[in-house]
Amino acid sequence: MPRIRQIDLLRCVAAGLVLLSHVAFWTGASRLDTVGPLLARGDSGVAVFFALSAFLLLRPWYAARVDGGPRPRVRAYAVRRAARILPAYWPALAAVLLVAAVFPYATGGVGSFGTVLSHVLLLQGYTGADYQAFTQSWSLTTEVTFYALVPLLGIALLGRSREPDASRPLDVRRHLVLLGVVAAAGVALQGAAAAWSGPGALTVSVLGHAAWFAAGAAVALTVTLRRSGAWPAPAPGTAATLLLAAVVVYLLAATPLAGPVGLQAPTAFEAAVKEALYTALAGLLVLASVSAADSAWSRSAVVGWLGDISYGVFLWHLLALQVVYLVTDRDLFTGGFWLVLVPVVGLTVAAASLSAQLVEQPILRWAHRATRASPASPASRPSPSSPAPRPRA
Repeated sequence: MPRIRQIDLLRCVAAGLVLLSHVAFWTGASRLDTVGPLLARGDSGVAVFFALSAFLLLRPWYAARVDGGPRPRVRAYAVRRAARILPAYWPALAAVLLVAAVFPYATGGVGSFGTVLSHVLLLQGYTGADYQAFTQSWSLTTEVTFYALVPLLGIALLGRSREPDASRPLDVRRHLVLLGVVAAAGVALQGAAAAWSGPGALTVSVLGHAAWFAAGAAVALTVTLRRSGAWPAPAPGTAATLLLAAVVVYLLAATPLAGPVGLQAPTAFEAAVKEALYTALAGLLVLASVSAADSAWSRSAVVGWLGDISYGVFLWHLLALQVVYLVTDRDLFTGGFWLVLVPVVGLTVAAASLSAQLVEQPILRWAHRATRASPASPASRPSPSSPAPRPRA
């Protein structure tokens, strides 16, 4: 399916939000009266990543059901997902373990064999084990779990037959209601967990964040119906309206309605409201991205580069933050926000760029070549002078 270039920019925005939230937390800026909550709610970038995953991975299945095209091949899907996540992840984990081993008293050390193994296998979201410079990686456990569920969701959508069944058109209204029920269940689970047990493996799981994935799935269905002609194309200005709505939702999330921004436990109501607001934010941003008209800036090399490094920014920024604190001998919750942010961004972008150029993009190109359904025809092959297209996520 064609690459949506506006998604590249949204990926970078999501990674940047997560980076800002962690710098704000480490420096104590998140405790400031006005700016603090706005920075702290940058953790909503994880919701955007989850919604993006659901949108990108379920869209081919919806297209097969709505347009009657071929269904995705599970083997190719599995190889490409592994190539997208693991080659960049393991070097970042190795760097985290190296710093933990060199500075055990400041970082908490490497920990037990079980802790290391759980991270190697991307199980830390279930075990609760983490490293100070890799706490964000819990979300990868949830992502990989969702990856494993996508073919099952696709079979539920299309049936077991290898060929699409034109006699079973998708009941769009019923399907959207189902996605709404899934989202409501995820929001309710967060509230129930806050009331009964507090944060745990369930609250960070696919079930706990089902609402975020449901938002992306709803956008995937919407885009598929637009492309098939079943729904009208977005009117001019739709993307700007959606972005404005997303800003309003973000501001609401930064109020006490969504609970504390620090380590204090939220009430059941606050936890549910935060989950619902993050769901709305993620859905609005993804829908705005796919509704925006294509333009010269969206096709620029800079936007493509930002999309390429976004995963690396997510993986490396906390380690960069820890290194800055180790080098400057700062205590946690101290230090000027901007004095810390600038070197952290520099180190993170450098590491993410190297990861993208030396590891991620070469392996992704190999994975796409290795799993291509059939050799490209001469007319579809790029000319020797044409740049090789970037593989989609």
